[in-house]
Amino acid sequence: MTNIRYKEHLICYDLHHSTEIKQPKYILLLHGFLASKYCFRNMIPSLTKHYHVITMDIPPFGESSKKKNNLYTYDHMVEAIISLLDHLEINQITLMGHSMGGQIALRCSCSHRERVDKLFLLAPCSFMHRSPIFARLVSYNPLAPYIVKKFLRNKGVYEILRQCLYNDQLITREMIEKYKEPFQDNAIFHSIMTWLKDHQGDLLEEQLNTINVPCTIFWGKEDLILPYQLGYDLLRCIKDAKLYLIDNVGHFLPEEIPSIITSAIFADSKA
Repeated sequence: MTNIRYKEHLICYDLHHSTEIKQPKYILLLHGFLASKYCFRNMIPSLTKHYHVITMDIPPFGESSKKKNNLYTYDHMVEAIISLLDHLEINQITLMGHSMGGQIALRCSCSHRERVDKLFLLAPCSFMHRSPIFARLVSYNPLAPYIVKKFLRNKGVYEILRQCLYNDQLITREMIEKYKEPFQDNAIFHSIMTWLKDHQGDLLEEQLNTINVPCTIFWGKEDLILPYQLGYDLLRCIKDAKLYLIDNVGHFLPEEIPSIITSAIFADSKA
């Protein structure tokens, strides 16, 4: 585990080197809202056969810094990623993003086209609008972080995972404890309210039209968080895109079908 500072953020990341590739190929994995780089753990052993793999905790999640006065816009996170690539002296990279991380990956390829050579999107946030004025006003309420804390504690990590996964039997005690860890720090609840205030909304159709890198999209047909039909809208907007729909899979694809995703990626690279 390594940290890098970008402006007000201390960002935690890991670099998993491949011992099997002859040339430097890198892939950066971006997790979703309330998750962390931990969610990709089952994909890393396979991915390192073809890539040097970078995972990072997108602030304020995982082990990255959690401060209520930090900036959490998508565009700010994109610039943090570019700063990390510059720090590691990586000119071009493949991006994989799940949910919120998928929207950030899309923004990277839109605003920094020369730095991204390929996209893999796992049920990416798409076509969502900016936080409504009411939600942004609520975020200024000094009691709001405590309300969020109470809601998450009452609902519990287990129930949140159940909503994200199609098969409850995939949930282990280790998963519950790992996903619970960041929420032991009360600072994250203040940061989540700031994130809500800063939320920009997703890329517009005309912005998606400018993305010209190969894009492979994976979506579970039983996704209760983001309906898989959004994948068809992305196909319409992104020139070089294809969509895989998987039966009996929910929203949390990195936890549910890691081997299916990595197999499809390797088949894609050989095509």
